[in-house]
Amino acid sequence: MTKFIIQPESSTVNWTGKKILGLHTGTINIHSGYLNFENEDLTGGEVLIDMTSIIITDIKDPQMYKDFFDHLNNDDFFSVDRFKTAKLTINHAEKTDGKYKISGDLTIKDITNPVSFIASVEIFTDFLHALGEIVIDRTLYNMKYGSGKFLSNLGDKLIHDEFVLQFKLIGQK
Repeated sequence: MTKFIIQPESSTVNWTGKKILGLHTGTINIHSGYLNFENEDLTGGEVLIDMTSIIITDIKDPQMYKDFFDHLNNDDFFSVDRFKTAKLTINHAEKTDGKYKISGDLTIKDITNPVSFIASVEIFTDFLHALGEIVIDRTLYNMKYGSGKFLSNLGDKLIHDEFVLQFKLIGQK
């Protein structure tokens, strides 16, 4: 078995959340993690996300930024004061057409749900490079603010239930 330790300083996670009249974008840091391989096939792993590192990249006005930042960090969304990390555990990976179909468990706010996504993974001797995208239904993690599933007559205040994490992981043996 080979274990690649994720290098947080070289890895990136970008997020996108959509609403009726636009979208918001940002970044969030990886705290730590690893990916396990057997005979160059992905067999499992774990990635911890530092929820305290969330940054908004599309808002320049300082007051609007602060208001939205506080909103993301409070109980309407991520409750960062109580839940400082989120965790992805990879349970299974199947190689198809040069990419992996990965399934695992995602834990946000101490709530765990199954997820699946596609990622490309390349190994260069002692280094690993992985790219992928995970679509997450925030309502499964008790983030109901602005959701049409739970609130009616939101009009242009409706926030889409799904948000997207695009990631680039760099790992080293």
